[in-house]
Amino acid sequence: MVTTLESINNYSNGMAMQTLMLTAKAMGYDSCPMIGFDIEKLAELINLPEDHVMGAMVAIGKKVKDPWPKPGQLPLSELVIENKF
Repeated sequence: MVTTLESINNYSNGMAMQTLMLTAKAMGYDSCPMIGFDIEKLAELINLPEDHVMGAMVAIGKKVKDPWPKPGQLPLSELVIENKF
Protein backbone atom coordinates (compact mmCIF):
# COMPACT_ATOMS: atom_id res chain seq x y z
CA MET A 1 0.00 0.00 0.00
CA VAL A 2 1.41 3.36 -1.03
CA THR A 3 0.80 6.12 1.48
CA THR A 4 1.29 9.72 0.54
CA LEU A 5 1.34 12.77 2.76
CA GLU A 6 -1.86 13.93 1.05
CA SER A 7 -3.70 10.67 1.81
CA ILE A 8 -2.55 10.79 5.44
CA ASN A 9 -3.72 14.40 5.67
CA ASN A 10 -7.14 13.50 4.20
CA TYR A 11 -7.52 10.60 6.64
CA SER A 12 -6.57 12.76 9.63
CA ASN A 13 -8.79 15.60 8.44
CA GLY A 14 -11.75 13.23 8.14
CA MET A 15 -11.26 11.90 11.67
CA ALA A 16 -10.93 15.43 13.05
CA MET A 17 -14.08 16.56 11.24
CA GLN A 18 -16.03 13.57 12.52
CA THR A 19 -14.91 14.19 16.09
CA LEU A 20 -15.72 17.89 15.82
CA MET A 21 -19.18 17.21 14.38
CA LEU A 22 -20.03 14.52 16.97
CA THR A 23 -18.85 16.78 19.80
CA ALA A 24 -20.90 19.68 18.44
CA LYS A 25 -24.00 17.46 18.35
CA ALA A 26 -23.37 16.26 21.91
CA MET A 27 -23.24 19.92 22.97
CA GLY A 28 -26.56 20.69 21.25
CA TYR A 29 -25.19 22.23 18.06
CA ASP A 30 -25.68 21.26 14.44
CA SER A 31 -22.91 21.00 11.87
CA CYS A 32 -22.37 20.65 8.17
CA PRO A 33 -19.18 19.72 6.28
CA MET A 34 -18.30 22.20 3.57
CA ILE A 35 -16.49 21.46 0.31
CA GLY A 36 -16.38 23.13 -3.07
CA PHE A 37 -14.78 26.40 -2.01
CA ASP A 38 -11.68 27.97 -3.58
CA ILE A 39 -8.93 26.60 -1.34
CA GLU A 40 -6.22 28.88 -2.71
CA LYS A 41 -8.30 32.04 -2.25
CA LEU A 42 -9.26 31.06 1.28
CA ALA A 43 -5.64 30.23 2.16
CA GLU A 44 -4.65 33.68 0.91
CA LEU A 45 -7.51 35.36 2.80
CA ILE A 46 -6.49 33.83 6.15
CA ASN A 47 -2.73 34.14 5.48
CA LEU A 48 -2.24 30.39 5.72
CA PRO A 49 1.48 29.62 6.20
CA GLU A 50 3.21 27.92 3.26
CA ASP A 51 3.88 24.75 5.28
CA HIS A 52 0.15 24.26 6.06
CA VAL A 53 -2.61 22.79 3.89
CA MET A 54 -6.37 23.35 3.72
CA GLY A 55 -8.92 20.59 3.99
CA ALA A 56 -12.68 20.68 4.16
CA MET A 57 -14.37 23.07 6.57
CA VAL A 58 -17.16 22.48 9.07
CA ALA A 59 -19.91 24.99 9.82
CA ILE A 60 -21.25 24.73 13.39
CA GLY A 61 -24.29 26.50 14.80
CA LYS A 62 -27.98 26.13 15.62
CA LYS A 63 -30.27 25.14 12.76
CA VAL A 64 -33.17 27.42 11.94
CA LYS A 65 -35.02 24.90 9.77
CA ASP A 66 -34.87 21.20 8.94
CA PRO A 67 -32.43 20.18 6.20
CA TRP A 68 -33.67 19.34 2.72
CA PRO A 69 -34.22 15.64 2.11
CA LYS A 70 -31.31 13.89 0.44
CA PRO A 71 -32.38 12.76 -3.04
CA GLY A 72 -32.02 9.06 -3.73
CA GLN A 73 -31.21 8.11 -0.15
CA LEU A 74 -32.31 4.58 0.69
CA PRO A 75 -34.41 4.00 3.82
CA LEU A 76 -32.51 2.44 6.73
CA SER A 77 -34.80 -0.60 6.56
CA GLU A 78 -33.14 -1.47 3.22
CA LEU A 79 -29.61 -0.99 4.54
CA VAL A 80 -29.57 -2.19 8.15
CA ILE A 81 -29.87 -5.85 9.12
CA GLU A 82 -30.48 -6.53 12.78
CA ASN A 83 -30.01 -9.65 14.88
CA LYS A 84 -28.60 -11.81 12.06
CA PHE A 85 -25.60 -12.02 9.77
